[in-house]
Amino acid sequence: MTEKKRHKSTSESVSETLRELIPYTHLGWQLLASILLFFGIGYGLDYLLDTGSLLTVIFACVGIVFGLYSVIKTANDIHQRKN
Repeated sequence: MTEKKRHKSTSESVSETLRELIPYTHLGWQLLASILLFFGIGYGLDYLLDTGSLLTVIFACVGIVFGLYSVIKTANDIHQRKN
């Protein structure tokens, strides 16, 4: 007799995929928090120093760079732990 291969049901496949993705779900929030934090610092400094919006733009760009670096580093760490 030939043995039939067992196919995963749709719900098993979906739940397996979700289990693999859960560690990555916070990365978007991490990026957003970094951008908003640095934007807020720049906005506050612009208000205190009366420098227009120069520091807001600079700090927002720094927040984007820092946030992307942090997200990439965290994703790599999660991936290495899984392997």
